[in-house]
Amino acid sequence: MMLVAALADGHERRMMLKEVPMRCWDARKHVSDYLDGVLEQAKASMVESHLEVCPTCPPLYAALVDAHHGLAEHRDPNSVIPPEVRERILSLA
Repeated sequence: MMLVAALADGHERRMMLKEVPMRCWDARKHVSDYLDGVLEQAKASMVESHLEVCPTCPPLYAALVDAHHGLAEHRDPNSVIPPEVRERILSLA
């Protein structure tokens, strides 16, 4: 019965995502560049549209935003993060 219920949920989820402008996997592939502000505008708009209507991706995106901000606040002078990567992260904060 659990398998039948899980398969039914899969169908319901597919139906909910039918009108979503971009597949979840594709949107998630672009989130890092989106957060860094380096994603081309057309793709960024598609990611934004996806996040507006997707029932599952917004909480994942919110967690990534929190992690992104946490990294930007990290200012450890003994860090092993290369200086150019650190500067890029700090410039986005």
